[in-house]
Amino acid sequence: MAELLTRTLAQSIPKISLHCHLLGSVPAATAVELARRNGVAIPGDPDADRIYDSAAYEDLGQFLSVYDLVGQSLHTRDDFRRATYESLTVYGADHNVWYREIFVTPQPSPLPYPDALAGILDGMRDARHDTGIESRIIMAVNREHSVAEAVEFVETVIEYRTDEVIGIGLDYEEVNGPPAPFAPAFELARQAGLRRTAHSESGPPSAIEVILDELHCSRVDHGYHVVTDERIARRCAEERVPFTATPVSSDIGRYSGSGDGSHRRIREMVDLGLLVCIDSDDPPMFGTDPTNDYHAVGNALGYDLEQLLQFSRNAIEACWLDDADKQRLRARLDDWVVGCASTTMKEQ
Repeated sequence: MAELLTRTLAQSIPKISLHCHLLGSVPAATAVELARRNGVAIPGDPDADRIYDSAAYEDLGQFLSVYDLVGQSLHTRDDFRRATYESLTVYGADHNVWYREIFVTPQPSPLPYPDALAGILDGMRDARHDTGIESRIIMAVNREHSVAEAVEFVETVIEYRTDEVIGIGLDYEEVNGPPAPFAPAFELARQAGLRRTAHSESGPPSAIEVILDELHCSRVDHGYHVVTDERIARRCAEERVPFTATPVSSDIGRYSGSGDGSHRRIREMVDLGLLVCIDSDDPPMFGTDPTNDYHAVGNALGYDLEQLLQFSRNAIEACWLDDADKQRLRARLDDWVVGCASTTMKEQ
């Protein structure tokens, strides 16, 4: 198939990032440096060219073992500052990401939560100063740990909450932690005014209704299996439930039901009228970046610029900023479209 969308155009598209993990966005060279400096042994002692081998991930668990080792390598406030800054610039602003809600899983790190949070805030401020990128934090519950630990974690998030921490998520392998038991932790977050979302990459479609009705989430991360249940898909379309899709990582991990680069589940979601957003998940770990995910899904599905811009508009609608901030993003995006059209006309 001929390339319909150039990488240059894909990079220029304004992006609103709602599904990108801090620990999954540490550049390879940084991950190796921090692991060696802080005495964290990574099997095989890989260099930067070998630490992230997405082709070797046999399942989500194997990927998460690498993910956790990266987390264990963050030992200081400055380690978290650096990881956050590089995530927001190398895998953010460099690809015209205007705003990101960062998934943060601090549990693998030995650093106390308040110090880790301080480092993340440092990195966010530095990235905003240098590039203009805005960001907020989603603290992610590890569903492979106990519900009691999840409740304790949410209590800690609330105790040390800052304005930048806007919500919680539910992360790690769904098969090892179905959503329903975590309702108490999510209720605690709801009472504290925190927004809520949850990953659902391998569960049955009914898990999506648990996420909506028992965890009271306003978004679903991944959720491709929604297309296999007509009733639930119709409900989600009518209620404009946002789904944060990550084409490249989901295809490699076969969470999107394809594994062949066709991204057909994403097409089905779009065709069903679901509110789909595009992001890059754990970019260096899956050999991708925000530009590449737009480029991959655009060319695989034959989407034109307008459809790709619709993904960005969907993400503005789905993000957890207030209405005034969302309107400013919409106006900025409209200005970008006018400027893009003007440039195209001049080139013709």
